[in-house]
Amino acid sequence: MLQRRRKNRYISGLVVLIMCFLFVARPLYAEASNTGWDAALTSIDELYDNFTALELANKQDKQQIQVLRKQNNDKLKEINSKVQLIDKVKLDKLKTEADQTQKKYAPLLAEYTDLGKKVTEARKRKDRKSVLLYDLKRNRIKASANAARQEIKLKKDALTAAKKQAAAKAKIVKDALLPVQPLKKQITAENKKITDFNKNKNEVNKRYKAAVKEGDAVKAAAELKRIVDDANQIHAIQKKTLDWERDIRSLLQAAENKLPSQ
Repeated sequence: MLQRRRKNRYISGLVVLIMCFLFVARPLYAEASNTGWDAALTSIDELYDNFTALELANKQDKQQIQVLRKQNNDKLKEINSKVQLIDKVKLDKLKTEADQTQKKYAPLLAEYTDLGKKVTEARKRKDRKSVLLYDLKRNRIKASANAARQEIKLKKDALTAAKKQAAAKAKIVKDALLPVQPLKKQITAENKKITDFNKNKNEVNKRYKAAVKEGDAVKAAAELKRIVDDANQIHAIQKKTLDWERDIRSLLQAAENKLPSQ
C-alpha cells in the first residue's frame, strides 16, 4: 500500500514536470498567433457593437429621408400645378372675349377683304365700271371694318399683356425653384454610392461569414471592419442627403410664398 502511494506521487510529479516543459518550450509563433486571435476577438466585439448602432441609425435616417422626400415631391408637384393656374381664370376670360370678337366680325372682314381683291382684279382688267362699284361697296363698310379690326386688336393686346404678366409671375416662382434640381442631382449621385456600398457589402458579408465558419477571428475582424467602414460611409452620405432634403423643403416653402394669391 505504501509502495502504491509512492508510485502515484512519482507519476503526478512527472506529469507536472512535463506540462511545465511544454509551456516553457512552446514556440513563440504559437503565442503570437493566440495573441492575435484574442485581439481580433476583442476587436470583433467592439466592431459588432458599432455596426449594430450604425445599422439602426442608418435605418432611422433612411426612413426620415423617405418621408421628407415624398413630402417634397408632393409639394413640388403642387407648386408646379399652381404655377400653371396663375391668372388662368383671367386669361381664359380674355381669350374667350378675343375669340368671340374675332368670330363676330369675321364675315364683315372677309367681305371687306374680298371686295379689295375684286377692285384689284378689275383694275388689272381696266374695268372702270366694276372698279367703281366695288369701291363704293368697299368704302361703304370701310369704317366698320376698321372699327372691327381695332376692337379685335384691343382684345388680343389685352390677352397678350395678361399672358406676359402671368409669365412674369410664374418666372418668379420658377426662379425660386431653380436650386432644387441641382440638389436632387446631388442626392441621386449619392444614392448611387449607397447602392455600390450595398453591393460590396454582400460580398464582404460572404467572406465574413466564411471566416466565422472557419474560426478565423483575424480574418473575420478584418471583414467586419470593412462592413463597419462602409456603414460609416453610408451614414455620412445619408446625413448629407437628409440635410439636402431639408434644404429642398425650405426652397419649396420660399417658392410657395411667391405664388400670387388667386
